[in-house]
Amino acid sequence: MPATRRDSAATTEQARRDDVACCERLATVFRALGNPTRLGILRRAADGRMCVSELQDELGRSQPNISQHLAVLRDRGVVVSEREGNRVCYRLADPRLRELMQLAQEMFSPENGQ
Repeated sequence: MPATRRDSAATTEQARRDDVACCERLATVFRALGNPTRLGILRRAADGRMCVSELQDELGRSQPNISQHLAVLRDRGVVVSEREGNRVCYRLADPRLRELMQLAQEMFSPENGQ
């Protein structure tokens, strides 16, 4: 049975809504990445699991500050937490985030005129 104009318009409208939803999700995640402290957390987590106390020492931030930033990253699905005794450690939710960070660094580093 051939598609009608109404079916075609409905499909086009659904595709538009899906695209808008995708862009909104990406914008939410990229806003979470748009903070120097959170980028510092991600750079360190890209090398392996990091606990709050280690991030605190490496970034020179307070424990509450690190925890707030980790909560944003966790809520956006960028990192996941793992309990290790009385410590909470974090790792990248998807290993491809390491590639994304590397690519962004290469593209926007001062050596590339950015």
